[in-house]
Amino acid sequence: MTIGNIIDKILTPYEKGIASDDTRASPRFVYSKMLDARNVLINQQQNKTQKVSQWVYQTLPCVELIKAPTHECPCLPAVGCTIYKTKYKLPETLVNLDRHLIQSVTSIDGTRDFSETSWEEKQYKSGNRYTANKPDYYIRSGYLYVTQKTGSTLISITGLWTDPLEAYAYPSHCDECEDGPCYDCDSVLDKEFLLDAHKIDTLVDMVNKDMAFFRQGVEDRSSNTADSPEEQSK
Repeated sequence: MTIGNIIDKILTPYEKGIASDDTRASPRFVYSKMLDARNVLINQQQNKTQKVSQWVYQTLPCVELIKAPTHECPCLPAVGCTIYKTKYKLPETLVNLDRHLIQSVTSIDGTRDFSETSWEEKQYKSGNRYTANKPDYYIRSGYLYVTQKTGSTLISITGLWTDPLEAYAYPSHCDECEDGPCYDCDSVLDKEFLLDAHKIDTLVDMVNKDMAFFRQGVEDRSSNTADSPEEQSK
């Protein structure tokens, strides 16, 4: 279901029919509440070890890497290896317990997998001859860092992101147009809201309860950019 469809499902009962153009519950505000509810529902699934549909995951298909400055590296990389970082900060990932909800980090052709580590663990791995050359990644200050032997500086990242719109908008090196980056002209309201279909009604109920303080029984009969308490419904 699209973002616009779900916002309409939430706002229409509040407006006692067709949504008003004067409502204080703006689509932007409703969307923020949708994100809160979505993230709670996904974390509940994770805590119960229930499978999250593959349709909910988003892939950043062509993420560009640049060489990381030495002062950003936790250690000197193994001989023949280099530490790279994403050129742009990642969208914020959902987190469950002590791990980021990233399903995979791979080379763009899928032939190389990177395993998750951390800044702290990386300091010790460099001295272990069995793991020093193993491709891995860690996230620090919003960037994803990978260690690999010289090779492609493009990777693919699949995960559960806090805001699907940020993932939709993440720069893809493979989408470069002749005159620079390509821009998505589609309305954000037409984007799919990524959540298991059977949980949409639960999400709508959660948002409606969270927005209960908006429900004042007021019918907006004028187009004056504000809900008018003087114009009560009968």
